[in-house]
Amino acid sequence: MTDIFEEAHVDSSRRSFANLLTSTSVSSFGAAISIISVNWIVYHYTHSSIDISYVGLTGIIPGIIFGIFAGVLADKYNRRKIMVLSDLFRMTFIGILSLSLYFFGFSLVLILVTMLIVNSFSSLFLPASQAIIPRIIKQEGLEHANGLLQSMQAGMISIGSAAGGIIVTTAGASLGLGINAMTYALSALFLVQISGEFGKIVKSGNHLKEGVMHDIGVGFRYMKENKPILEITLGFLPVNFFAALVETFLVVYAAMHFPSNATSYGYLVAGITLGIVLGSITVERIHARKFAGWLMGLCIFANAAGIYVLVISQNEFLAIIGSIILGLAIGLINTTFLSTIQALVPNEFLARVMSVDSVGSMAAVPAGIAAGGILIATYGINMTFIISAAGMALVGGIVLSMKGFRNVKFGG
Repeated sequence: MTDIFEEAHVDSSRRSFANLLTSTSVSSFGAAISIISVNWIVYHYTHSSIDISYVGLTGIIPGIIFGIFAGVLADKYNRRKIMVLSDLFRMTFIGILSLSLYFFGFSLVLILVTMLIVNSFSSLFLPASQAIIPRIIKQEGLEHANGLLQSMQAGMISIGSAAGGIIVTTAGASLGLGINAMTYALSALFLVQISGEFGKIVKSGNHLKEGVMHDIGVGFRYMKENKPILEITLGFLPVNFFAALVETFLVVYAAMHFPSNATSYGYLVAGITLGIVLGSITVERIHARKFAGWLMGLCIFANAAGIYVLVISQNEFLAIIGSIILGLAIGLINTTFLSTIQALVPNEFLARVMSVDSVGSMAAVPAGIAAGGILIATYGINMTFIISAAGMALVGGIVLSMKGFRNVKFGG
């Protein structure tokens, strides 16, 4: 792997990437347990798809509200320090929730408030973590590095999801949340060991000296001037709407189709993350950067196929196959997109461009979560998933008709 690191700092780059990879793996494992714990305990006590919608919204709203500002901060201040502080705050609040559930019992309001706070710090962590990668890795190594990061993250989420189902069933949600708090602490310890030089932003010109509004506007202006990237952001806006109809309510699907325990739900989430592993490690092998737009468009159709498999599934095994197909498409899309954007966008305002994309493409998710809760309550889980699959297929056709979207690529 030496050839993917910056030649002048090979040893420092190698150690820093290893620490970033380990931090990602550890925190992903704990976060997966936490997601299983929160979703299952809420549905267990309320049996309400609407309440699951509320939980889903706590994961989306902070990113939409704070996402742009998070990108500005990650382009102004040391990215490593931002990541460490975010982990420490997430550790603290998840730990408080764990203790509260153990000593005082279930409280939907406390869970929602805590998850809003935790996910606010996650929205700060994300652009910093994405923008630090091209400081450590050479451009030609981005696919390999992102594939490794995405696959390790997904692999640990897969293991954590399966473990989370067992932990919640046997020991309770509070223990699962406590484990997550400890993993955030470990993650911060590894992040501290990343070389300080990689946390700094390489500046050229006066982009960061003209005030907050100018800083925010940089990302938007870049999108406007680079329409293919703008088309990707706009194209994935409806994709994320239809994805929210499925991903947010997978716990409802599991509870209605299979034995009512957290283990089945954990296996389905694990199936998705296993697919993400496979998709992420495939990107480099097929040189996806050379036809990135086409690949991402075709993967939207694969998402629709995976959802349809869930709809027709009569047993848990087939449902897991459907979840793996979903994850495969997600892994291909995410790794291809990250590598392409990191290669094309100057690093000094990469975090802001990533934040604009994240906010833009995720803006429809709250509507999808709200619509999903209402559709499930009115028409049932299968009809909701059918609507999602049909919508995905329609969007896939639309984005592949957009020349800019189709032609996005780098490196040949």
